Amino acid sequence: MKAVKYTKDGVIIPSSWVKGWGKPVSVRRGAHMVILESPERQASRQRLAGMIRKLRRAAQDLGPLSPEQIGAEVATVRAERARRS
Repeated sequence: MKAVKYTKDGVIIPSSWVKGWGKPVSVRRGAHMVILESPERQASRQRLAGMIRKLRRAAQDLGPLSPEQIGAEVATVRAERARRS
């Protein structure tokens, strides 16, 4: 942490910490943190957030599932995965 410099405007970190992430690096400031991420990581995080939103929306539309329905869905997914491997 000796390489980090604290100024009245913020924190300066060495560029070597983000080398290998690609040329552009996205920098965002949260409440008590600074978030550094590559464009690929940002896109991946946004895709995951979108999938989670869709999943939550679909779950609300379906309503509560019975244990039999859950078992049937699990069996279907396992069968599909078994065919792929």
